[in-house]
Amino acid sequence: MTLTRSGLIVTLVLNGMLTLANAQHLFAEGRILAVGWQQGTVLLETHEGFSLVAVDPAAKIEDRLNTSRSLTDLQPGDVVEYRIEPFAGILIAEEIHVLSGSFSNQRAEDQQR
Repeated sequence: MTLTRSGLIVTLVLNGMLTLANAQHLFAEGRILAVGWQQGTVLLETHEGFSLVAVDPAAKIEDRLNTSRSLTDLQPGDVVEYRIEPFAGILIAEEIHVLSGSFSNQRAEDQQR
């Protein structure tokens, strides 16, 4: 099989588009510094610096026990792993999993009572 110059360019463009599509869903980890419950945002400190992330109203939020939670349950100090999708220059969280933090500890205490 021989690739012509235009065939090579089309292949490179398609490969670039597939790479971009695969990069749309990014996983990251950070510590919550602030929660904007009314604005639907979280300010996170990550290894790369600080990120303000919009939380999708339909986002899946779970604690360490895989219990569903809401944005109002998140607290400063919680360490989370989150899946984001960039859209128009904004990072939008589609999933948030609490790795350690306030309501995870509270939930464990509640179960011990």
